[in-house]
Amino acid sequence: MHKKLNLLQVYRGIAALMVILHHGDGIVSRELQQNNLYLLQIFHFGWIGVDFFFVLSGFIIFYIHQSDIGKPDKFTPFVFKRFIRVYPLYWSILGIKILVSLFNTGKDNIYQRSADEIIKAVLLLPQDRSILESSFIGVSWTLCYEVFFYCIFGFLILKNTKIYQAIISAWIIGIILNLFNVLPIGKSFLPNFIFSPHNLEFVLGCLAAYTIYKYQFKFGASLIYASIFLLMVSVINTKYGEFNVSGISALVAYGIPFTLLIIGSVHLEVSKAINVSPILIYLGNASYSIYLTHGFFLSNISKIFNKFTDKLNILHLLAQNHSIYNNAIASLIIILTVAMGCVIHSYIEKPLIENLRKKVFAKMT
Repeated sequence: MHKKLNLLQVYRGIAALMVILHHGDGIVSRELQQNNLYLLQIFHFGWIGVDFFFVLSGFIIFYIHQSDIGKPDKFTPFVFKRFIRVYPLYWSILGIKILVSLFNTGKDNIYQRSADEIIKAVLLLPQDRSILESSFIGVSWTLCYEVFFYCIFGFLILKNTKIYQAIISAWIIGIILNLFNVLPIGKSFLPNFIFSPHNLEFVLGCLAAYTIYKYQFKFGASLIYASIFLLMVSVINTKYGEFNVSGISALVAYGIPFTLLIIGSVHLEVSKAINVSPILIYLGNASYSIYLTHGFFLSNISKIFNKFTDKLNILHLLAQNHSIYNNAIASLIIILTVAMGCVIHSYIEKPLIENLRKKVFAKMT
């Protein structure tokens, strides 16, 4: 029986919020036609929330399913649990996106895409990121990596042979070589997806979980402080608009500190009771709904505010001339976006998963 790690749930919520703040800068600025949203521009590095998600995911999967490795009878329950965690809500949101596309005649309309591209988007198979961002759900490219990792770990549960272990080792070495531009794979999409440094962040998460199982030490708080320091150094050296840290891979600049943060936090929480706000835990539970829907809500809530301020000329003039009003409106849009994601979690995601577990998983077991 694994102890419930509340701090990691809080981190999931923080990671989702970072991504929202990063995307909010571009989306809200565009829809409000403002370029002085300083409160959002501060979080230009918010894309690192994705790296945090990947490391967290690797840790959670290994932490929960380490004992399942090499046990084929655990494969079906593992696949089902991962399936209902990812696909039902994703398909619900994608279905809404497809319906909305009926009224969109632009070049990036879903119906302009080939059957192959649509099938890949529905199944979360590897596909060019630009296609997913322009025509489907923008963040679904990250879910493709998630599903790929689940497949690799699932096969480890199904058949933990020396040959498969050697394949995984070769895969990890290939990622490291690709990280240093040594692997001769050119610009072909699929090889670059398979050997993407993003995949190594899942491995780092697994390594963190293995460390928790294998070693016991009393320096959890020190690891947390060290990781926060390293993260601050990386943030300071990340220039606005760049997705690296002065040429250093995000895997090194953020993946490693996040790994240390997780190890330290888990050791700390296992060793003593830590009181965590139920609100923060709830945000962590709702992080997937918030993450999937934030693009839609950021865009449409911003459009509503823009029309609203157009009608109220006085407020519009104030917003035009004083950045404080623009930033206040932007902050309110962020809050409403998070709130709507929580609504989706409580009234769609949670009931959907619970019903599937009761009706399907009960029969399986």
